[in-house]
Amino acid sequence: MKIERKTAEQILAALNKAQNILIISHRNPDADTIGSNLALRLFLEQKGKTVTSACVSEVAPICSFLPHSTEFVTDFKVSSFDLFISVDCGSTSQANFPDSKPELLKGKIPFINIDHHPSNNNFGSINLVADMAASTTIIVYNLFKIWKAEITTDMATCLLYGLYYDTGSFMHSNTDAEVYETAAALLELGASRNLIIENLYKNQTEEKFKILGMVLAGTQLSESFVAISAIREEDLNSCNAKIQDVSGAIDYLSMVKGSKFAALLTEDSEGNIRGSLRTRRNDLNVSEIAESLGGGGHKKASGFTIKGRLQREIHWSVKPNSDTLGP
Repeated sequence: MKIERKTAEQILAALNKAQNILIISHRNPDADTIGSNLALRLFLEQKGKTVTSACVSEVAPICSFLPHSTEFVTDFKVSSFDLFISVDCGSTSQANFPDSKPELLKGKIPFINIDHHPSNNNFGSINLVADMAASTTIIVYNLFKIWKAEITTDMATCLLYGLYYDTGSFMHSNTDAEVYETAAALLELGASRNLIIENLYKNQTEEKFKILGMVLAGTQLSESFVAISAIREEDLNSCNAKIQDVSGAIDYLSMVKGSKFAALLTEDSEGNIRGSLRTRRNDLNVSEIAESLGGGGHKKASGFTIKGRLQREIHWSVKPNSDTLGP
């Protein structure tokens, strides 16, 4: 992955000029969008900037160990800031705020869009969209290198966490030589691998395990070889689980033998159906499916959100044994 120096310098100039900066993470945030947000925030606070982190959704418990993770706001006044940044937002709908506050993109205040999703349409006034990057945190890391920024241990942990998460703990096909080189560099800078593993794998709630069990128990392989499962709002309520507890379950569905791709459908409390799509095949592009439903993402990992409710349908057929039939 290569970042044009001109773009990097343009972003740095906008950061230096601003004083009150808002950084936006995407809805239903994961470790990549939160890690990118907080690494940038720590960098900017080093420079004496006043920084606010924003996300329309609650930050998942798996990110609660990161510095400032409890300080995200869910709403804000546009007039309070002189620069906006979105990180890991593949579309304005994923960022949410540009749709609910159109003045974000139509006003005179610069909007920096940093992302790695091919579906991103360069909605910012300054855009850095590197769709070959394994994560947005690896883009932020490369910006820091170009800027010759001091990367603290906390910043390194935030960056490594996003990289670790978006590569599926280095198991996804986007894990290339640059990923390993970046991970090694961040470890040298003091990133806490132990904290990352502890919070990603060894600190799960009872509710998350219960809802994962329901996902797995409901898995079916369709006639078109799609491994599919669904979680309704009532399922979440029965487990006292939150929508964030479903995170990661799609990776189990993608392991189903003989499946072309996996689909996990989840109802939320706002009347939406959230879809997560995954494939391990090189000849499929699940982002095309997601885009047809208003979403987006990567070739092998995408998602969408549509209005609606899930409805269970069961079809039965009777096939008698031949020896029970009369002459």
